[in-house]
Amino acid sequence: MMIDPGASETAAVADINGDGKPDIVSGEYWYEGPKWIKHKFREINFTNNYVDDFSDLPLDVNGDGRIDIVSCAWFGRRLWWSENPGKSAGLWKDHPIETRFPVEFAFLVDLVNDGKPHEILPEFGDAKAPLTWYEARGGEFVPHVVADHSFGHGIGAGDVNGDGRTDIVTPSGWFEAPADPRTGAWKFHPDFQLGETGFIHVLDVNGDGRPDLVTSLAHNYGVFWMEQTAQGTWTKHVIDDSWSQPHSLVIADLNGDGRPDLVTGKRYMAHNGRDPGEREPLGIYWYESFKTPSGSIEWVKHLIDYGSRAGGGMQVTVARLEPGPHPDVLVGGKSGLFLFKPR
Repeated sequence: MMIDPGASETAAVADINGDGKPDIVSGEYWYEGPKWIKHKFREINFTNNYVDDFSDLPLDVNGDGRIDIVSCAWFGRRLWWSENPGKSAGLWKDHPIETRFPVEFAFLVDLVNDGKPHEILPEFGDAKAPLTWYEARGGEFVPHVVADHSFGHGIGAGDVNGDGRTDIVTPSGWFEAPADPRTGAWKFHPDFQLGETGFIHVLDVNGDGRPDLVTSLAHNYGVFWMEQTAQGTWTKHVIDDSWSQPHSLVIADLNGDGRPDLVTGKRYMAHNGRDPGEREPLGIYWYESFKTPSGSIEWVKHLIDYGSRAGGGMQVTVARLEPGPHPDVLVGGKSGLFLFKPR
């Protein structure tokens, strides 16, 4: 179902008004569940055919018990958070986090290894921008610099070497987390070149006990995984390269079998028609893996939607918005905000 025909490319789920029911957040608006009543809570610039907001991350930044929203902008060159005022009327107050560089996207990850994904990991669109993660502390964000520059289009986090610490993954290699991620030195391993990706997930795809990588080419054709071998090398395996612009890819158990699936979709007009395959039909898909008798991994592609105006945008979110055996899929995009419920 279409929630909004607008052009916001973000899609997040959180209980904004504290009534115990999930709401939807996208760009300038939040939508009160379960009827998705539209509320404007801030103003965001529209430029170059984009709503200048490329991630909406729900987080109680100041510890007041209300969910705030952390967002990022490319053209406005900012990472910021919008403070939830509770029942007070009017627009929310914006607080800057970083204002020097364009931000392609950002994610909530667990970088202090406390089991809570409360740290902000942005992907800056400027090679001169230091690779930095941000920790919320007392209503402010503390920056932690990992390297003095950035490493291309794409970012990710997960335990790559199995030591129990969350590492940072870039398209050009991965940073090994120190014992103290706040003050220690992060060791870089230039083990691969992935290309221009979206978020890079760490997941043991084939069950051999070694963490692998799962990602997609954000502005080209290709969803793929990188197998970590016993020798410490990496082997690329294509999952699907029949469609382009899989900018957002998430891992979730969509069919309830206890195994992780991949959910993604084709972003609509990511670069206003200049990217490969941008004018081809939109689609939302999920992929289910299984192991063959020979031990290799195969993937089954399932359609959620194809050929309508629903695309993957900058955020694909999987969450239970209403009681049921399986989660829902929420997608934003220049062509609208859509909610897909399992049949």
